[in-house]
Amino acid sequence: MSSSSSPLAPGLDGLSAVGYKLPPWIYPPAEFQPIETGPVYINVPAIGATANIIQIQIPTGNNGIITNIGNSFVGGGWTEGTGAVTWQIARDGAPVDGYDLIPGSLGSPSNPTRHPCGFRVFENQIVTLSITNVSVVLAGQLSGGRFMGWYYPMEYEDPNLTTM
Repeated sequence: MSSSSSPLAPGLDGLSAVGYKLPPWIYPPAEFQPIETGPVYINVPAIGATANIIQIQIPTGNNGIITNIGNSFVGGGWTEGTGAVTWQIARDGAPVDGYDLIPGSLGSPSNPTRHPCGFRVFENQIVTLSITNVSVVLAGQLSGGRFMGWYYPMEYEDPNLTTM
């Protein structure tokens, strides 16, 4: 049986004598390692300040995908969606498309929301979830976050890939 390059994963065999190979960001290979930041909570920063809730670095020799995201606000003085507090998910300091100035919870850290297709992360990138306090008066509030997904060895990656 001949194999051809898959349009979903160029450079990887789409069909082989063993069967179809899914791209490693769709279905993790046997060598995957979980991304699990646990629920993490920090004190909400002062008005006008930004603080990282989560910061991870993708290990050398690995790429990955973050599939589940949770962020929350615990305490009073804030209404969901007002923009008085915003969150951002960034790779190497640049916001992930669609994840800049997030005005509300994407899911709780104890039950993170599954992103329909996730967002990819690449070798040595620093990925952060941060909170900015635009106008909430401090009274002991907390903000939480969580990332879930997996890393996989770069040998499964398309050799022609350009990272974001």
